[in-house]
Amino acid sequence: MNRIGSWFLLSFRLHRWEVLASAAGVALLAIAMLWFSSQLRALAASEPGCSDPAAYVAGCEQFAQRFSELADWGRQLLLVSWGAPFGMGLVLGVPLVAREVEHRTAGMAWTLSRSRAVWLAQRVAFLALVLIAVLAVVAVVSEILASALMPNLTLDSDFTWYGRRGGLIVLRGVLSLGIGVLAGAVVGRLLPGILVAAFASVLVFSALSLGMDRWLETDAVLSPAMNGGPFDQSGGRSLGIRIELAGGEVVTWEDLLARGYTDWQEDMEGRLYTSVDDVGQLDRAIGWERQLLVPGRLYPQIVLRESAVAGAAGLVLLLAAVGVVGRRRPG
Repeated sequence: MNRIGSWFLLSFRLHRWEVLASAAGVALLAIAMLWFSSQLRALAASEPGCSDPAAYVAGCEQFAQRFSELADWGRQLLLVSWGAPFGMGLVLGVPLVAREVEHRTAGMAWTLSRSRAVWLAQRVAFLALVLIAVLAVVAVVSEILASALMPNLTLDSDFTWYGRRGGLIVLRGVLSLGIGVLAGAVVGRLLPGILVAAFASVLVFSALSLGMDRWLETDAVLSPAMNGGPFDQSGGRSLGIRIELAGGEVVTWEDLLARGYTDWQEDMEGRLYTSVDDVGQLDRAIGWERQLLVPGRLYPQIVLRESAVAGAAGLVLLLAAVGVVGRRRPG
């Protein structure tokens, strides 16, 4: 127990400014989120006849306006919660190796440790604990705020504000931490390391988003698009518009253009025709406009899937950082 306490205290002293800044930032964010949540709930309770702030109800105009003003601030805070794992992972991760190399203290630190891998593992373990703890707070309070903003939604089966609330925030932070540690180890300087890590984060998370969207297509179903019926009214996540041809094939607009359909018409039910004269003649319809929709009931499964991918990618990057540190010159 004494060894754990000594390790924790020493690690805190080495990274106290990053840890304190992260904790302070999360504390302010959490306080703001909880305050707006309480204000939104109190406002909703004061007008029990206006149960849905997103719907028009005669006599609830003033309530809807006041709720909307508060909700605008709440949505901005959810945007901050989306950015929290990226910023925090870099703030905690980049200095871990980069500062030691830049200040020429890495040689002494690595010499005093049993191995460079052990040294890095001890540092990463502490920062990972801090990161998970503070982002867990963000994950919880963001769910509370989201529930207050949309009281009529069942958020555990709804993709509204996906990635801005809940446990996915924590695992994205782990991935961002891995990017930060690896970038700092490769560059060996603090400010350039942060810039490189920020650029790498854009690339990594863009690739992750594109890859997850392709994976999501295997779970998606075709649903009526705006002209053909309700657009994403089930809490689902839309992956864009597709065209369902009369023969059952599903293609994109680009595919349709490539096949020579450069001019088409659409009726009020989402049917597509090749000319104005064909509109209304059902036997001449070439297909229907659909949206590719991931059902809201799959929300927990999708969050768990992306969290696992992000966490695994973060661990791979941290292992890569071990290899870089093992081969790196101290200064």
